[in-house]
Amino acid sequence: MTDRRAVITGFGIVSSLGRTFDEFGRRLFDGETAVCELEGWDIPDERYRIGGQIKDFDIEQELPDADTKRLMRYSQFALVAAQRAITDAGLRLEAIDPLRIGTSFGTAAGSLGEAVQTEVKRYLARGDRGISPLAWVELTPCACSTHVSIQYSLRGPITTHSSGCVSGIDTITWGVQQIRKGFADVMVVGGTDAPFFPFMWAMMCRSGLLAPAPEDGKRIPRPFSRDHNGIVLVEGGSAVILESETHARLRKARIYGEVLGVANTEEARPITRLDETGEAFAQTMRYVLDDAGLPPTEIDWVLAHGTGYPVADVSESLGIETAMGKHAFNIPVSSIRGALGQSFASGGGYQVAAACLAIQHQRVPPTLNFTQPAEGCRLDYVPNVPRHTRIRRVLINAAGVGGTHGGLVISTYAN
Repeated sequence: MTDRRAVITGFGIVSSLGRTFDEFGRRLFDGETAVCELEGWDIPDERYRIGGQIKDFDIEQELPDADTKRLMRYSQFALVAAQRAITDAGLRLEAIDPLRIGTSFGTAAGSLGEAVQTEVKRYLARGDRGISPLAWVELTPCACSTHVSIQYSLRGPITTHSSGCVSGIDTITWGVQQIRKGFADVMVVGGTDAPFFPFMWAMMCRSGLLAPAPEDGKRIPRPFSRDHNGIVLVEGGSAVILESETHARLRKARIYGEVLGVANTEEARPITRLDETGEAFAQTMRYVLDDAGLPPTEIDWVLAHGTGYPVADVSESLGIETAMGKHAFNIPVSSIRGALGQSFASGGGYQVAAACLAIQHQRVPPTLNFTQPAEGCRLDYVPNVPRHTRIRRVLINAAGVGGTHGGLVISTYAN
């Protein structure tokens, strides 16, 4: 740890589970779900007709100007998430040196689905004259970060991460590093993805990753449960305001928590072959704990990646056992994916929000849609009902296609 501590002072949530930190928490603890029937286009495979679609999002209601409504949906999510986070943190941007405010957003798929739906169709119909002159900007994944920095005049460190489902965690990790190194006093970080367009959805239907709509009327996804059968995608955005402790205290900010440890690793295996032993999960958790300067026994809850994809669920469980030792069997290990589905890059912000909510309310969100543990899953997954318990420090896991792994330790703040 360095002398410059990174604290969390704001959240921006764009999700069908909630629009604010408090609403998101209330619905999460109440066992509600963001997953619903998809609407708006002909689903290519009716088995895969369920996802976390935001059906009431209107950028003109949130940021009404001519430029924002022309942006692609993933960029719009990033802008609105950032706006909500800045407001939640009570930041007066005009009072802060813009060179001391950085930006980092992540995206797994960028504008791929929407670009095919709009620009490719226009090109096939009218040739190059049918393409929007700004299309090339939106096709670069860095658009989500760039639009946020331009919209709010943030001139400090900037980058974009695209590391699959770990992208949101990686933006937070990078933001923490900028604060620790003294490169920034404030970082606006987050993730965004909008997969619900026909071409993108057709690719996901062919991937073998999605859980089919259940015939028994039960809900999906089902992390760590014996009947887990795949992931459920959701769309949305999330943003987190990170500040140096000194900056936050000088402006008397409300502090949700502190980021004590960060790390990321790569399996370097064939892109679709997950390490089934759990060692990659375990190694990332060891690095996170080492960065935080903590033994496993100081962790009160493991907020798992837990998507409901069978091989990944078992691998993560084994990794937690390896990294945490006997302590793995003494603490709750739960996933919020049963409520939220797999949210690609926005998932990191959702997980950090859940960690801070758990610390605030001293309650662990449950793993929804759980029946009995899958073979190889031997931990306490907090099935279906939230649990009151002491929570001071939370270890967060994230993993993605290609073998990427990331993690954080979120702690209650003590000055």
